[in-house]
Amino acid sequence: MNILILTRYPTKGPSSRYRFLQYLPQLTAAGHHFEIRPFFTTHYLETIYSGKRPNPLYVMGRYLARLGACLRARRFDLVWMEGELLPLIPAPFERALHALLPPRRIYDFDDAVWLRYKGKPFLERKFLSVLRGAAGIVCGNPWLENYCRQVNERIIQIPTVVDWPKYAAAEAPLEGCTIGWIGSPSTLFFLENLYPALRRLAAEMPLRLHIVGAESSDPELDITCSSWSEAAEVSFIERFDIGVMPLDPTPWAEGKCGLKLIQYMAAGVPAVASPVGVNTQLIEGSGGGYLAGDEEAWVTHLGTLLSDGVRRRQCGLAGRAYAQEHLTVQAQGPKLISFLEETVRGQG
Repeated sequence: MNILILTRYPTKGPSSRYRFLQYLPQLTAAGHHFEIRPFFTTHYLETIYSGKRPNPLYVMGRYLARLGACLRARRFDLVWMEGELLPLIPAPFERALHALLPPRRIYDFDDAVWLRYKGKPFLERKFLSVLRGAAGIVCGNPWLENYCRQVNERIIQIPTVVDWPKYAAAEAPLEGCTIGWIGSPSTLFFLENLYPALRRLAAEMPLRLHIVGAESSDPELDITCSSWSEAAEVSFIERFDIGVMPLDPTPWAEGKCGLKLIQYMAAGVPAVASPVGVNTQLIEGSGGGYLAGDEEAWVTHLGTLLSDGVRRRQCGLAGRAYAQEHLTVQAQGPKLISFLEETVRGQG
C-alpha cells in the first residue's frame, strides 16, 4: 500500500504528530510506503505561537505546495488527510480537486474543526459536503464520530494516544506539591481560568505550578514555565505530582480528545479534569483522578491529592494501567492500519 499523508503540520504540531506521524514505524513494519506532505511548516507554528501573523505570501506558497501535492497524488493508493485538503476553501472547489486524488480518501479528526466555519457563508457546511464522498473517516472520540455519521457510515474511532515505549520507564515520584499542565499558547486560557482556585489552595498549602509549552505568570502563584520539546516531553510530565486539564463546557471543548489527560495517565500522574467530552470517560473508566465541574470542586479535589500521598499514588497507578492497556500506539495501531488496508481493498 502506498499512502499520501496530508497533515496540517510537521512534527511540532501536536495533532499531526499524535494522529499521524507516530504511526509511521508501524506502517513501515507492515510493509507499507508513504509520503508526508504537511500543509504548514514549523515556521508557521513558531510565528503563530509568538503571537505574530504569518506573511500572506508565505501562506499563498503553502496553498500552492498543497496543490502540487495533489497533482502528484494519483500514483498513491490512498490519501489520508488531516481535517481538510485546503483550509478556508469552499466545498465545491475542494471537491473539484478530488479529481486529482485517488478515489480512496480518508479524513482524520481530533478536533471539531468544522466549528471554525460556523456562521461563515460558503464554509459552514463544508465538512458535511466533502465527507459525504469519503472512503472512510477516523475520529478521535464519540462526539466527533456523531457529527461525521450524519453523512458517512464508514467510520472508525481511534483515540489520540501515546507511544508506550516513551512512557514505559516514566516514574513520577508523586512526593511534592507540583501541579502540572502541558499544552500550547493557544489553549493556555483554559489553565488561566483555573488560577482563582489555585490561589485559594496556595493560601492554605505549599503549591507550585509547572507549565510546559507556554508562558504565564501570576503574582500570587509560584509558576515555572518550560519550553516544550519532543525529547523532553515525558521527563517534564513525570515531574508533576498532579496533572490538570481544565476545559470550558463548549462544543469546541467537547470535540477535544483528552491528550493531556492521557499523557498524565501514561506517566502515572494522577489528574483532575473538567467533566467535558472524553475527559469524563477517561477519568471514570480509569480511576486515575477526579472530575471538577466548578471552582469548589477544583479546590476540593486538588486539595485532596496534594495532602494525601497514598491517594495520589493509587490514582496514578490506576491511570497508568488503563493507559497502557487502551491508550497507546501499540494498542490502537493495528486497528488503524487494518482500516486503511480494508479501504484500499474496497472492503467495509
